[in-house]
Amino acid sequence: MPLPEPDDRRPVAATSGPEVPEAANRPERRISLSFDVFAVSQRLGAYLDRALKGTGIRPAEYAVYSLMLEAGPRTPSELAAMLGVPPSTLSTYLASMLRRGDANRIPNPADGRSVRVVLTDRGRAVHRHANPPFTRAQLALDASLNRPIEDVRAVLVELGEAIERATDDLSVEASEAERPAPR
Repeated sequence: MPLPEPDDRRPVAATSGPEVPEAANRPERRISLSFDVFAVSQRLGAYLDRALKGTGIRPAEYAVYSLMLEAGPRTPSELAAMLGVPPSTLSTYLASMLRRGDANRIPNPADGRSVRVVLTDRGRAVHRHANPPFTRAQLALDASLNRPIEDVRAVLVELGEAIERATDDLSVEASEAERPAPR
């Protein structure tokens, strides 16, 4: 009886050496750190979508509500910077929140030309309603980690700082590239 032709789409079982977990065979593990972070972010979004299903709030909105609850009155620019999102993205979230009555604009005492935004009683109630399922999901995720949460957070802070430095480097490179060549 002839041997079957190898199927390149299936992993070949190792005959010796340590067993490699299936997760290590995922393509994203070989592409780049940026891809890995992107993929993890997408998985986290899907996980939190599932956890918050039926609450009337999406994970990104929950993050905005949480920050507004924690940080108090802030300008939209401050909130966007704290969340690491473009101002236009935050603007979209705020427009929905304002339309639903979950947030209000208030004068900015430091700058009469701008406003700050705050959660209304209704916005705080929306957050309170979504908080129990979010907390259950967060506790389950924390319990599933193979290392202390402080260590994971330290790596995330380090990655965030590295992204800031790399962003600064890109800005310098872009401005140098835009300079006219000497004549």
